[in-house]
Amino acid sequence: MRTKPLRNLPVIATATLLAVITSCSRIDKTEYTAEGVSGLLAAYRNETVSQVRYFLSFSIDEGKESPVEGTAVIEFSLTSRRHPLVIDFRAPDDHLRSVTVNGRSVEASLTNGHIIIEGDILSRRFNRVEISFRAGDMSLNRNDDYLYTLFVPDRASTAFPCFDQPDIKALFTLELEMPGSYRAMSNSPAVSSDTTEGRVTLRFAETKPLSTYLFAFAAGEFETVEKEIDGMKMTMFHRETRPGYIENNAGEIFRLHYNAVRWLEDYTLIPYPFDKFGFVLIPSFQYSGMEHPGSLFYRASSLLLEATPTLNERLSRASLVAHETSHIWFGDLVTMKWFDDVWLKEVFAGYMSDKITGPGFPDVNHDLRFLLSRYPPAYTVDRTRGTNPVIQELSNMKDAGSLYGAIIYNKAPIVMRQLESLAGEESLRKGLQVYLKEYSWGNARWDDLIAILEKTSKKPLGEWSRMWIREAGMPVIKPAVTALENGFTVSFHEDDPAGALRHWPQTLNTMIITYADTVTGDIIPGERKSTLTIPDRPLCIIPDISGRAYGTFLFDSLTTRYLSGHINEIRDPLLRGITWINLYENLVNSTIPATDFYSAAFAALETEDDPQLINYLAGRFSSVWWDLLTEKDRLRLADKTEKMILGKIISSDTGPDRRTWYGLYRSVVISRNGMASLKEFWRKGELPGGTRLSEDEQCTLALTLALKGDPGAQKIIAAQHDRITSAERVLRFDFVTPSVSPDPDVRDAFFNSLSDPVNREHEPWVLEALGYLHHPMVADRSEKYILPSLKLLEEIKSTGDIFFPGSWISTTLAGHHSQEAKVTVEKFLDDHPDYPPDLRLKILQAADHLLRNGMP
Repeated sequence: MRTKPLRNLPVIATATLLAVITSCSRIDKTEYTAEGVSGLLAAYRNETVSQVRYFLSFSIDEGKESPVEGTAVIEFSLTSRRHPLVIDFRAPDDHLRSVTVNGRSVEASLTNGHIIIEGDILSRRFNRVEISFRAGDMSLNRNDDYLYTLFVPDRASTAFPCFDQPDIKALFTLELEMPGSYRAMSNSPAVSSDTTEGRVTLRFAETKPLSTYLFAFAAGEFETVEKEIDGMKMTMFHRETRPGYIENNAGEIFRLHYNAVRWLEDYTLIPYPFDKFGFVLIPSFQYSGMEHPGSLFYRASSLLLEATPTLNERLSRASLVAHETSHIWFGDLVTMKWFDDVWLKEVFAGYMSDKITGPGFPDVNHDLRFLLSRYPPAYTVDRTRGTNPVIQELSNMKDAGSLYGAIIYNKAPIVMRQLESLAGEESLRKGLQVYLKEYSWGNARWDDLIAILEKTSKKPLGEWSRMWIREAGMPVIKPAVTALENGFTVSFHEDDPAGALRHWPQTLNTMIITYADTVTGDIIPGERKSTLTIPDRPLCIIPDISGRAYGTFLFDSLTTRYLSGHINEIRDPLLRGITWINLYENLVNSTIPATDFYSAAFAALETEDDPQLINYLAGRFSSVWWDLLTEKDRLRLADKTEKMILGKIISSDTGPDRRTWYGLYRSVVISRNGMASLKEFWRKGELPGGTRLSEDEQCTLALTLALKGDPGAQKIIAAQHDRITSAERVLRFDFVTPSVSPDPDVRDAFFNSLSDPVNREHEPWVLEALGYLHHPMVADRSEKYILPSLKLLEEIKSTGDIFFPGSWISTTLAGHHSQEAKVTVEKFLDDHPDYPPDLRLKILQAADHLLRNGMP
């Protein structure tokens, strides 16, 4: 019997469908061997390939241009030879040197980034494939005297041949041959070291089962710090050369990791599952952190704080350490089966990090911290036409990087807190313990966890999961006031921005302020009979005061007027935070003028004493200043604004407070007097009160002076270059400097250089430069870069790391507000109807302010 080719398979097939795949004689070979890893290929390999071991060897020389030669021995069991074996290796054709299968040398070439091995030379049991190759450079992050790997989500196959999908876990054994001055860290402990003729060969023990994206190593000129706390040994690699930064931070960095591990062991009832604990601090690491077990990677500046760190900086560091450490259980020990569930590891890392961080900051309002850190970035995406559900569809691993963003990092923790309320905190904890135990060293899906939680909580969670996890967007909720004979009723309409009449289940804890009284009570939006009755007409309706509701809450005119004048009278910091966030969303939705928001925020900054709210308001104030006020408004308000903020710098009692206010001052200054103050700060290298500006802060200030057109800026840039003590920081400063040049030819040449992927290798440098290039103050001169930036986006996705495409286009568009910029984006989308859907969403997210409002 002949079977038809299989097409359009689900991302991960069911058991029945897998049986069909493994038994059928024909499959869609175009999809099977397509670029990337298709759902079809992933399902077939998961069913037929098991017990995988990699024995990897790399030879590394000094200098970023020297080739990295390697060998890979892949051992595995195979249950079917019906279809060819596909091994992923996304490198240039000449990088594949030789292939030997079960002792037999075979002719092999690369097809769409795959090595295809026919079934007739394979065994249905044990197989051994030996491959000699040159490693691709895409994910080796080469520098002159160090390199580090970064393989998430599907980049391992750019460096070495492998089965590059998360549900084929394997054991890795690594050998590195490198210059004798190099140190190296990987997932497992080093077991031997041999030195010959100035070169060292370092061998690492076999790892525990890992997905390919979690395998990692860093090698190069690193310094080492070791610490043992209560029997837990930790090692830190770093390249920091500035005096005091390691001495002032190392103890706290080790303590945070130790506390996180012990907390997670207690919560999960699973001891630390890997063989060692280490982490590497990398100067220009693309992300804040990455959870390679045994070898966490961090951006150095995320952990090495200034001498006077702000509360927000200390909280961010503690949360980051807790987040990455939580991944060891949620993501490393138990890994998602397919990357459409990547949010599953991220949400529990975020959920756990909030719980871990709390006890270390007993004086902090952690409900306010959650509100301010999660809701604004989630709303920034979820209010746009480019929003996406928490669980997104994924048909091929090559598109997995596009799944990352504010929805999985910020909306997902919000809805997870809803789940905790629904299921109960203890039921959720028990369910997670069952989940981790049942799927240890394996893979799981969201549906697997929900099934467990329904058992432990004895509550149906399917409809909640469908609306909050599988649907995109959020409700728009508006108050409705109905007059009665003896009073008024308040209810809420719920609108679906997509026009699909969806309903998001949630209950609002509403506050209604009248002339005579303040009333609170629960209302379910969208339900006609769910109301609050009050005797007097409301002056102000705050839809939810719990800090747990989620949506766009539009105010009526009375509420807007009341809050604009009275928001600073709200005593509870959490309620002030809730109200400020909602007021800003009303500003975005044009129910409040930008000048009214400015006035309310100005008054709040004059009197606010909560450091978290000061930090939030400073960010919103700066955003409104540049994005929503007109140039005429800014000129009119500059003197008053700058004097108030400078006064705050001078009157602050502590270095952290001065640095918070200084950041806002540096952002908004436009007057001659303000520029003179900034120049004096740079000249002295300190703020009023003696707070020293760090080397990085001085670099930023010098670039800011150049951006804002200070006539002496070029001399300041040259002098700042000479102040820098680190060769690596000099490279970064020199890279960014052309973006603030007054010479249009220099700026054009810099932008044009970014079309070469080599010049985009240091992605944080690129984004910093784009931020200056497209600053609102100079947006008119950079408008010409918008279209070529859009045209580069597909290439940037293929060559950049997971956050880079979204960051590239959002940084490009953020400073633009003109009608011309809006037309450019709309025309690009109209001219490309078949543009990749994931990138179209990124553009719609980044351009939301243009598509809503255009020019302020």
